[in-house]
Amino acid sequence: MSVTSVPMRLAPSPRPPHLPSLATAAQWLMLYRFTVPQYHRLIAEGILPEDGRYELLHGLVVLKDNGALGDQTMGHNPPHALVVALLSSLIARINSAKRHLRIQLPVIVGGDEAPEPDGSIVRGVARDYASHLPGGTDTSCVIEVADSSLERDEEEKLPAYAAAGIPQYVIVNLRTGTVDEHSEPNVQTGQYSRLVNLQRGAMLQLNLGDGETLDVVVDELLP
Repeated sequence: MSVTSVPMRLAPSPRPPHLPSLATAAQWLMLYRFTVPQYHRLIAEGILPEDGRYELLHGLVVLKDNGALGDQTMGHNPPHALVVALLSSLIARINSAKRHLRIQLPVIVGGDEAPEPDGSIVRGVARDYASHLPGGTDTSCVIEVADSSLERDEEEKLPAYAAAGIPQYVIVNLRTGTVDEHSEPNVQTGQYSRLVNLQRGAMLQLNLGDGETLDVVVDELLP
């Protein structure tokens, strides 16, 4: 078992020079940026389909990226779909009257940020969110499955999750075959202070909130 802990977040995977961040692209191209209520109105009025293909990042409506590195499609590739199914199998071990695991559902983390992580651990039961969506203060952990989406997950979503104060951000990294656990968020800087790269055989402690954790062997989350 090999576990490496570093005090500060490692540098993200390099972004190709022709791909600016979403926020920078919006400024360069003078794109209109939506708030969360405006985004939800687009869906309610049928302008955007309510089919889970989109999410709101930095005020921009973007297609979800569930593909494999180098793939030309944005659909679920088999390893990504498998890991989402493996996450779903944890529902029975996580859900209680105090918390529940949501799969590919939105979390509101800012005025113009409504990402839809592959998994999120949220306080309370599902019916508590009949009239509103959970926010950062409701959420103890978010989980993303990353292959072609790794740069987006590291560079776009990580700052949003950290700025919202979500205690734990887990990336199931299909490129490296590891689970990357980010913790100790700094709300001011929008970064996590601690990163642990977990190899097969290592134990991940999922943050359930209220000081409780669930031990999950890394192999349970990898294809």
